Amino acid sequence: MKKKRLDDYTSSLCWRKKFLVMRLVYFLMVGFVVLVPTSVSAQDKMISLEIRSETLSSVLMKIKDQSGVNILYNENVLRDVPCKDMKLEKVTVEEALNRIFEGTRFGYEVSRGVIVIRERQAKEIIQKSVKVSGQVSDEKGEHLPGVTVLIKGTSIGAATDVDGKFTFSIPAGKHVLQFSMVGMESKEIVIDSNKEIPEIVVVLKPAKNELEDVVVTGIFKKSKESYTGAVTTITEKELKTFGNKNLLTTIGNIDPSFNILSNNEMGSNPNHLPDIQIRGTASLPNLEELQDNSKTSINLPLIVLDGFEITLERMMDLDANEVASITLLKDGTSTAIYGSRGANGVVVITTKEPEMGKLALTYNGSVNIEVPDLTEYRLLNAKDKLKLEQLSGYYESYSPSRDYLLKTKYASILADVERGVNTYWLSKPLRTGVGHRHNLRLEGGDKSFRYSASIQYNNVAGVMKDSDRNNFNAGITLTYHHEKLIFQNALTIGFTKSNDSPYGSFSDYTQLNPYWKPYDDNGKIVKLFDNDTDYWGGLSRLPRNPLYNATLHLLKQQQYTNITNNFSIEWRPFEGFIARGRAGISTQSSESNDFKPAQHTDFEAEQYKTDSGIFRKGRYNYGSSKNYDYDFALTLNYSKIFADKHLLYAGLNVDLTQKKYRNYNFVVEGFVEETLDFLSTALQYEENGKPTGSENITRRMGVVGNLNYSFDDRYYVDFAYRTDGSSQFGKDKKFAPFYSAGIGWNIHNEKFMKSVDFIDRLKLRASYGQTGSQNFSAYQAISTYSYYLNDRYYQWMGAYQKALDNPNLEWQKTDKYNLGIEINTFNNCLNFIADFYLEKTSNLLSSLELPLSNGFTSYVENIGKVKNRGFELKATGFLIRDTERRLIWTLTGSLVHNKDEIVKLSDALKSEYSKRLLEGGTLPNKVLREGESQNSIYAVRSMGIDPSTGREMFLKQNGEVSYTWDANDRVYCGVSEPKYRGNFSTMFRWRDLSLNLSFAYRFGGQLYNSTLASKVENADKRYNVDERVFTDRWQKPGDETLFKGLNNESSTYATTRFVQDERTLIGQNLYVSYEFLNNPWLQKRLGIRTLTISGDLSDLFYWSTIKQERGLSYPFSRRFSFSLSMRF
Repeated sequence: MKKKRLDDYTSSLCWRKKFLVMRLVYFLMVGFVVLVPTSVSAQDKMISLEIRSETLSSVLMKIKDQSGVNILYNENVLRDVPCKDMKLEKVTVEEALNRIFEGTRFGYEVSRGVIVIRERQAKEIIQKSVKVSGQVSDEKGEHLPGVTVLIKGTSIGAATDVDGKFTFSIPAGKHVLQFSMVGMESKEIVIDSNKEIPEIVVVLKPAKNELEDVVVTGIFKKSKESYTGAVTTITEKELKTFGNKNLLTTIGNIDPSFNILSNNEMGSNPNHLPDIQIRGTASLPNLEELQDNSKTSINLPLIVLDGFEITLERMMDLDANEVASITLLKDGTSTAIYGSRGANGVVVITTKEPEMGKLALTYNGSVNIEVPDLTEYRLLNAKDKLKLEQLSGYYESYSPSRDYLLKTKYASILADVERGVNTYWLSKPLRTGVGHRHNLRLEGGDKSFRYSASIQYNNVAGVMKDSDRNNFNAGITLTYHHEKLIFQNALTIGFTKSNDSPYGSFSDYTQLNPYWKPYDDNGKIVKLFDNDTDYWGGLSRLPRNPLYNATLHLLKQQQYTNITNNFSIEWRPFEGFIARGRAGISTQSSESNDFKPAQHTDFEAEQYKTDSGIFRKGRYNYGSSKNYDYDFALTLNYSKIFADKHLLYAGLNVDLTQKKYRNYNFVVEGFVEETLDFLSTALQYEENGKPTGSENITRRMGVVGNLNYSFDDRYYVDFAYRTDGSSQFGKDKKFAPFYSAGIGWNIHNEKFMKSVDFIDRLKLRASYGQTGSQNFSAYQAISTYSYYLNDRYYQWMGAYQKALDNPNLEWQKTDKYNLGIEINTFNNCLNFIADFYLEKTSNLLSSLELPLSNGFTSYVENIGKVKNRGFELKATGFLIRDTERRLIWTLTGSLVHNKDEIVKLSDALKSEYSKRLLEGGTLPNKVLREGESQNSIYAVRSMGIDPSTGREMFLKQNGEVSYTWDANDRVYCGVSEPKYRGNFSTMFRWRDLSLNLSFAYRFGGQLYNSTLASKVENADKRYNVDERVFTDRWQKPGDETLFKGLNNESSTYATTRFVQDERTLIGQNLYVSYEFLNNPWLQKRLGIRTLTISGDLSDLFYWSTIKQERGLSYPFSRRFSFSLSMRF
């Protein structure tokens, strides 16, 4: 362009100024040499080639690798064109290209330092030319360098520069411009050079994403078309449109097989970790875990983040804006490659890679509002509560003096009620929580070097006052490409700090009487109710005002810091082969603090009023733990297509892992001042207490091989074999094999299906695999000892054995069978996926009873079997799909069924559960029996309430009817797990406006209504109760009711009267967004390439046939979010 401007300039000068012109030319030529692009020097670089039986495509790749020059060509055209055999020694790129293309129909041209390969055309004479210019970008507004712009059918054109701009001359007339680039869909536009041509703005769409073409298993990447496993892949877009809460909730909203077990106790507590299952339960608690009420999630799926195993808590604290995709691995083929860790399913999370291009800045922010949901609470008001107490005879006594005292108390309360005292206690510890989330990401780079840096902050404000969770995450990823090597390092740092509400448990407020006042007449907060007097008698302690404790200096806080570094080297020596080595290290430090000052109402008990007890007031519970994890892996991949019909994939992976864990905690007491919460200010350890702790190390080694073969894209088979070794099992059973096999058939590619127009895709697949589980104690297979710390024998410390070893303890194994079908019909307007599965777990780790003469009552052995069977169905239909008007409306529905069965139990567990079955309790005890579900409910059969007496009638085992409840009469009466669960959603998109609405449902199961058992019957009427106590309980002969007599004070134990069928519908999520893409005003004035505004409403409603209080210790909530996303 400089030369042309110079020619134009010199032609306008007079001949007498030739000397001046020559001087100008000289200086311009010097400037041109200095400013010439570096690609020219690359083209002058000397290269050497030896070509033997290769295609033009592979030869051009060699030239690019040796010279570094940028060459653009159509891979689909050149990959099958042979190149002449030749040997070139120290020639320039231009000389090499001339030799290679000699005698062929191909040629090349250089445009802005880029070599564009083209087919030779007849020379065109441009009599009149017109300049055309423009800019090319992607959907995100990123400018695209290196896009080939050609007049269709000619070699006339150019390549875009680093800013995505192009300029060249075209002949007069109408032409079709073609825009093409590797990784992007080609585009054509029509222009007429006889008319004025404005600057052309072109947006290219990405070609089908790699993540959409492959299944990311966390170890290997497999072609989706020839994959035999049952998986669910969740994209970045789905994560945004199905929720703005946390990753766990969002995945559950999308795929119901990711089962987040309902927890009616903890509600929407932001600091509670849920229990999660995929396809049922593969493990049972052993005797020790059962007796200790262990909360270990032995059925939790394995969670893998970028190849590194992480905890459920870490996953919950991840920012969804940093996630590229999530893959749920469910069946044997997909999970067997994880061997001993895959029995419970695998969650594979892939974070975003740095994007190539100009420096880009992305910001995502949201304001999140949570409102308490108290719709299921039906408590009495002050007037009705006082009336209930009167009907119950609480203000009457045979003793005249006491009767006078009670009547006086009643009159005092009645006067308060008539004056308007009606405290709504439920609102006292609650608030409208307002939190916010921010994510800032910086990325860019070229083919050789890419980088990304991000920082995120998320403040989750719970609906109970002062309860919150604060997450801070930061990361930096660097990727360097050097010839056939790729180096990458990813460093992430996460810090989380959570605070529980100082207002205590929400259940403390649901039982407070509405005629009690939180403040006295002077506005001072009340510590104890009823003037510190037990009017009715029988109270274990005087009623306390939980609001008082919230005014004190309390501390209930947990925090952790996680640092993870992953370094990898990838080597691609030739086409189809990839070798990748990875080394990862992760450390996490956790801390918990729980402080209650001496003024806390917990220290109002009699034991703290003695001379020694006074110095025990005030307590601090401190805990600390550290994790050190190391992970090393080497992966080899090879894929090759033979004779256009045979596709072979082979993979090999070797990994080594070590996990080290250490924790300790202690409780100190005796704090003289409320604000002195420093540990050293305590007087002593708690009574009979001392510091406790534990330490364990586990090591694992695994080798896995995977082989996949596909013929003509119709038939395919998949094999995997893995050997795992672990320190958690007996010395004679350290290693165990795991394997899988799968077959598939793409019926739609058969010749006889060509005439079936309405079927676009029909795929059958079947798989079998064997996996294991490692969610167990680190030292369960070896003898463990503990020291006598309080005694010495001649200064020697003694020890005693705590557990027996079992050198033959081996892996728990799960055999997984799966049959699947995938159907796409009517031009992909109606799609259907179905999977049917059976999973059998054997060698279940359980407790074996021992004679007392052994000194131990039990030890862990491979005894026990469980079975899960079920199906997963999913259908998606396009109600409207108009691409021209950019109008889409879809409807998606899913249905999941799982039935678990205990096939075999150890005698020790049978004995323990038999004891539990005979225990009384207002709620059913958890009982496991062979042939039944783990979630079975056992209760005594009820014949209802006798209308004449108001007493409950029971059906005994022998068929007799009795008024007496007997634990021996308990029978199976239902399963607390729903028989069917599912989701359904609808997505509507018109131009840049999107709307997504999703629901969840479950039915076919039973639940024991705990509210009826604790707040209607068994209710302590000295405190507030459910309104059904006042309206629905039996009061006089002839009443036909569900509940016993009002004054019947006998306890109600587990009864089928409170076992109810569950049918529930939940409004999960409503998401609305509008996207401003490549808006000229935003780009020019603010530099914003893409702007998205969205609103999200979660937990819209909850409807159920079971009317019970929800969120007992922490209420549920509804959540609204407003989000803003910008890319600069």
